[in-house]
Amino acid sequence: MKIRHLQSATQVIELGGIRILTDPWLTEGEYLGSWFHYPPFPDDEIDLLDYDFIYVSHIHPDHVSDKTFHRLPKKVPVLIFDYASKFLKAKIERLGFDVIECQHGDARRLSDSASITVYAADDCNPEFCGKYIGCANLETAFGQTQIDTLAVFDDDGQRVINLNDCPFELAQHVLRRHLLDEHPVDLLLHGYAGAGPFPQCFEFATKSESQAAAKAKEQKFLEQAVNYVDLMKPRMFAPFAGTYVLGSRLSALNNNRGVPSLSDAVSFIQERITVESKGILLEPFDELTVASGHLKKSSRTPGLTQDTYLSQISQQPLDYDHDSWDDSELIGLLDQAHQRFSTKASEIGLRNAPPVVVQTSRVAYEVTLDCSPKEVPLQGERAEPFLRITLDHNLLHRLLRGPRYAHWNNAEIGSHLHWEWRPHNFDRGLQHCLYFLHA
Repeated sequence: MKIRHLQSATQVIELGGIRILTDPWLTEGEYLGSWFHYPPFPDDEIDLLDYDFIYVSHIHPDHVSDKTFHRLPKKVPVLIFDYASKFLKAKIERLGFDVIECQHGDARRLSDSASITVYAADDCNPEFCGKYIGCANLETAFGQTQIDTLAVFDDDGQRVINLNDCPFELAQHVLRRHLLDEHPVDLLLHGYAGAGPFPQCFEFATKSESQAAAKAKEQKFLEQAVNYVDLMKPRMFAPFAGTYVLGSRLSALNNNRGVPSLSDAVSFIQERITVESKGILLEPFDELTVASGHLKKSSRTPGLTQDTYLSQISQQPLDYDHDSWDDSELIGLLDQAHQRFSTKASEIGLRNAPPVVVQTSRVAYEVTLDCSPKEVPLQGERAEPFLRITLDHNLLHRLLRGPRYAHWNNAEIGSHLHWEWRPHNFDRGLQHCLYFLHA
């Protein structure tokens, strides 16, 4: 078995005479134009990739990139988990690909010696996800809004486990229940950093508080990686996924994201694990032979320094910058969106929540659970408690029109929303309901 690392969570895994391209994101400007790679993936290399299957773990754009999929041959089938909600399947089919749905825990034979087994991160167990319709969106219990999947790649006894973005609090249960922690693992591919808006998009009283929050976030995700390696006891481990930089006018946020370098992550984990396991630094175009553990490092070097690259991409527009919308439609859209928002709040039992102020450079609206949205002044003090979300005016239009135009969760992860909680009491249930604030 061989692993050829490309970018973030994207790799070509060769096993049993076949090749699988995982979570394809090789183009620039995902999450409404804010996520970029450093170094950027060579554009002409996309057409040179050779593979027999594509595996997609979940629906986030850095794992199923529209821009990248438009560059891939439609003849290659895509392996996904058999989610009860068919959003991912429908999305990939709209892109022109055939989809093969894998059942929870059932090995799918790919060749005489090779197989892939996909598991839901919550083990399809409503005791963990809090839902009783199976593989649905999580609500408040674990602070996640999208169930990820993990995959076991097996080639005649060689085993690679791809944990992707699975949160340890959930995935440890599926790993233990299916005895995945009791069988030899040659390579564990796991996350090491938290993507998303915190803390760089949150209001803090002081800069030192923001920096402390970034450090705490960095430690939290590194410790999660340590927990994974200690639990699974792999012969080798390799942190991966989430290696991105923010571009366009959001590039100034990069310095306070609370994300370590990949090499620092390997060193941190290696120093703190309590089991015998070798850390592998996988960088673009590196190739790892799993049986021997031999790592062939790529001789390629970036053409630009990261600072120069960030300076260049800071000039790129965001996806919504050139939109043109009719502002007279906003209040009608908000009224429709409020119905979905309040319905979701009822479904999850959210009854007490602070007012939410959704604000652009032109308008501000107050949204509460019980009352219709109303326009409020842009300036002036507000009585606490409240949550203020500041965003681009064109982006608000897109978000209120629904996921076909833009989704609140993707805007959040892409660092397009600025959050101000007063007082600073984060309410996960309220934030989840905001994902449904669209017509």
